[in-house]
Amino acid sequence: MSRRQSSSATANVIRFPTPGRAPERLLTLAELQDRLGYSKRWWQMRIAKGMPRRKWAGGHNRFDFAEVVAWLDEHGRG
Repeated sequence: MSRRQSSSATANVIRFPTPGRAPERLLTLAELQDRLGYSKRWWQMRIAKGMPRRKWAGGHNRFDFAEVVAWLDEHGRG
């Protein structure tokens, strides 16, 4: 039996999903301010109201831009 032929052995293939777009990197609070405006205090109030965020080591927050915009659209920007 050659190397290419194996006795009924099948390879297990793992297929990963391929989304329509690559995930966007997470943003800092300062980057959110640059993209959407508003003061640091305004953003802190939204975070306190439950705006989605990721907590990193050391207590740093990071934000997914699409999640934040969707949350703001749902909860209002006022």
